[in-house]
Amino acid sequence: MDIHGAEEALYIACEMEKRAIRLYERALAVFPDGPCQAAIRAILCDEKHHLAQFQKMGAAMPDFERAQLLSAQASRVLFSGGLMEAQRKGAFSSVSQLYRFAAQEEREAVDRYGEFAAALSGGAAAAFAAIALEEKQHLAKLNELLGAGTSNGKGNR
Repeated sequence: MDIHGAEEALYIACEMEKRAIRLYERALAVFPDGPCQAAIRAILCDEKHHLAQFQKMGAAMPDFERAQLLSAQASRVLFSGGLMEAQRKGAFSSVSQLYRFAAQEEREAVDRYGEFAAALSGGAAAAFAAIALEEKQHLAKLNELLGAGTSNGKGNR
């Protein structure tokens, strides 16, 4: 990936978060009576918080062509199959399945951001390292929720 600085790194992270937000918002609309409404809302809140954090870190809007290229790169990283792929994977069949799905996506994000940080230098590397740390914290929270949900019987709602 050809990143020109920390601002573009943060732009990609914001695009990835926006993609996650859209997926969870659509899930709320498409599965209004599903067993995961509260969990989806909680994850959605976390994703919106991440987006705000990344925007505060200094994401800048590149010119139109560059933005399109970076957005396309971001779309291949997280939730590449969108809502229907998540449904095919059973993400909305139970709270524990949702947490498993979300945790897997977070692991992918942590790995990808770590790869970006290792491949880049300067401000872009530092930005991706900070983003990876934020995503690791979200992954830890999801893993805690998954552990709590499955150990007390709530994970099969």
